[in-house]
Amino acid sequence: MSQKAELNDVLAYIDRKAEKTVAGLQELCRQPSVSTTHTGIEEMAALVKRRLEETGFQATLHRTPGHPIVTGFLPGKAKKTLLFYNHYDVQPAEPLSEWASPPFEARVVDGAVIARGSTDNKGNIVSRLAAFEAFLAVRGELPCDVKYIIEGEEEVGSPSLESFVLANKPLLAAEGCVWEDNTTREDIPILALGNKGLCYLELACRTANVDFHSSNGQIYENAAWRLVWALSTMKDEKENIKVEGFFDDIRPLSPKEEGLVDKMKPYNFAGRARKFELRGNLLGLSDRELTRRHLTAPSFNIAGFDAGYTGEGVKTIVSGRARAKVDCRLVVDQDPEKILACVRRHLDRRGFTDIEARLLFRSLPAKSDPDAGIVRACEAASRRLYGVDPIINPFGNGSTPTWIVLRHLGIPLASTGVGRITSRTHSANENLKVADLIDGAKWMAAIAEEFASL
Repeated sequence: MSQKAELNDVLAYIDRKAEKTVAGLQELCRQPSVSTTHTGIEEMAALVKRRLEETGFQATLHRTPGHPIVTGFLPGKAKKTLLFYNHYDVQPAEPLSEWASPPFEARVVDGAVIARGSTDNKGNIVSRLAAFEAFLAVRGELPCDVKYIIEGEEEVGSPSLESFVLANKPLLAAEGCVWEDNTTREDIPILALGNKGLCYLELACRTANVDFHSSNGQIYENAAWRLVWALSTMKDEKENIKVEGFFDDIRPLSPKEEGLVDKMKPYNFAGRARKFELRGNLLGLSDRELTRRHLTAPSFNIAGFDAGYTGEGVKTIVSGRARAKVDCRLVVDQDPEKILACVRRHLDRRGFTDIEARLLFRSLPAKSDPDAGIVRACEAASRRLYGVDPIINPFGNGSTPTWIVLRHLGIPLASTGVGRITSRTHSANENLKVADLIDGAKWMAAIAEEFASL
């Protein structure tokens, strides 16, 4: 039997077992696993280990300073190893009043499983296991060795993942990695080959140990004004970031990456403006220019600001303290620690030595080579299943911990899966269409097949 015919049999098996796959997703979604509140984490980790073992994996539950990490190994035909990453933790479900059905009942409504975690990220776990089970049932083996790592802290920044990876490099060694998902798919697959970095800062100013009656505004410093003045030196009204050294380490795009950016479908800003009641188009850019800016440029964003009195009604005071949260999305090779140092120097040079700058969270930017084997395997799988090339985002827009695998293990990766732009990830009524779950299993099977044949 030809390899193509064999894969068709695998895909047909996935179709026949659709009901079982949906039930498997419901089982995982009915177990809460909210990392923020530590709700159901131990039970979920044990359930994930059991599901890996039921599929045929040699599975291990590893203790960490935080939530457990589950790993698995299942040998295959080709002497190549494909690593899969997922996470079993989910976002809080609140506000519960906005859900059409309880978030942990996992009801099927209008052909979709509605549940917290249905797409992010339990649907991806189940679709991958369904693909592996199909190979084993039809062929008796996987097309290549498969390793699995499933963590429980992704939704809180993966604080235990880096140390675990550094301590377990041989356990996780592979030639390619399929990351969790990027939940931006429409009709054809979208691959993200890395992630933006994140430098999350807190700037704080204190001018007095109390707030004063505002009748003293002529004689006492106002911390809110001082912090506003400091922030205004960092970015101008044309969106130019003025912090010296901020752009120094950015790696230019390669010709291949330039081509991938040019192939990205331009954003429909007019549609977004109607949906979100946007006041205007940033800088008056075209859809194509906005797309490029979003994909390739770093950002310097005020995420929050508080000072003095912000409650209902009137309270007349001079603020004795003020605080701002600033987040910077970084591109390769910017470094959060260096960005903090740049901000510190910028403030000091302008006489704002009294303003404290603290790094609250950091994530490094990273990207895969667009010509890596796993990327070529995904391209071939897309052509095989859908008759078209996938859309490839050479960077990724979010700040997931792909950099840990890319930098510490040296494994190229592609982030893709079952998620759609309609999945309401992190929102009330998070959902995954049954058809997309089954299609996602076929997508994973095709990727594994193509990767093994490289």
